[in-house]
Amino acid sequence: MLAAAPAQAAVEACLTTIGGADIPLSYDTTDKALRDNRSMRERLFGGYGHVTCPGYVTLRAMTPDLTDDQRQPFCLVWDEKADTYTGFQVGKRDSWAECAAPSGLFCRGVNASAQTAGAVAGAIGRAATGAPLTGGANATLDTASGALIATGAGSSILSMLGTAASSAVAALSAPAVAAGAAVTVVAVGGAVYVCGE
Repeated sequence: MLAAAPAQAAVEACLTTIGGADIPLSYDTTDKALRDNRSMRERLFGGYGHVTCPGYVTLRAMTPDLTDDQRQPFCLVWDEKADTYTGFQVGKRDSWAECAAPSGLFCRGVNASAQTAGAVAGAIGRAATGAPLTGGANATLDTASGALIATGAGSSILSMLGTAASSAVAALSAPAVAAGAAVTVVAVGGAVYVCGE
């Protein structure tokens, strides 16, 4: 009887589009995390237009500092008119790793020091395990990814984070946030992402 040989890594080149720019990427077809985050529908029918990369490969390219577990709360935003991925946000994924119900809140990384990221995570963690927040804000821990997620009006989030999280607070101090726009702040893997309109 012959023993099964271990799967050989097979690197496949692919193309994605982010912000209107075509970006060549590659991925290992035997990667378990990719297989776990890729639907049968995507395997059978592929991506949109000239995009040949699996959605999860594009999400990895947009969140290079996160592990596969840490990027679980995020989904891709696809702009049909522009025929490109425009960003990512917090939300449930569809079969192509895109947001099943896009919220219009785009996430961007905040250039935060380790101390600031720790302060943001601490503030959200305390809120997630403490008393209800004011102004309709909500703080949760995504147990699968370890992400601490706070959502609500910008003023409520600013109040929750306090002055210790200075660079995140600076990113949240835009006029739209001051006017009460919805904001999501995600602290995961030593990084901070602010999601807003």
